[in-house]
Amino acid sequence: MSLFNTETAEMRISRNGADPLVDPPHPGAMLDILVSDALVRYWILERPAGLASAAELDLYAADRFAEVFGDDPEAWVLRVDPLPQAERWLACAVPAIFAVDVARAAEAKGWRLRSVQPRFVREYNRHCRELGPDAAFCVASSESTTIGLISDGCWRGIRVHPPLADAATSFGALLRRDCRQAGVAFDVMQPTVVGSLRAAAR
Repeated sequence: MSLFNTETAEMRISRNGADPLVDPPHPGAMLDILVSDALVRYWILERPAGLASAAELDLYAADRFAEVFGDDPEAWVLRVDPLPQAERWLACAVPAIFAVDVARAAEAKGWRLRSVQPRFVREYNRHCRELGPDAAFCVASSESTTIGLISDGCWRGIRVHPPLADAATSFGALLRRDCRQAGVAFDVMQPTVVGSLRAAAR
């Protein structure tokens, strides 16, 4: 775990497990939990017609998750970013053992939980204002390479690949393949790459 000048600690959860859960420096100290994209499921949710409530959205997202991944949504915590004017929404799922169980253990130790976020979501929130309407936003970390595609200001696709250091293909080849599968033009995409392995995308 790391503690920043803002006095908000960060607990990282990777494929190898979570950082050791230490006692807070004082009761109520703030904690962010950052989950590796290698553990997260992402997909693009088509906006349904006639959606009447947040509860209906939750049920719809759970049904689509089960269809796409074949897993029981009860074992996951699902989140959707339902932008009002968008036809497609970014959705993600974090294993409940991290989003719920680890969070409860932290609170039981005296931490005040501020957020549980996948790495791609955190980085996108930091950089989204810098992106144009046709963007390929990539988080290149030591555990994964996550590429999200935005066309005409709308989400079109997102995939998690192996880290660039281990990948058999280049970032350009991954991006071209993702664009083809999402049905968007590769030539108009403006790539933005962040993360510890961003230099490998050049």
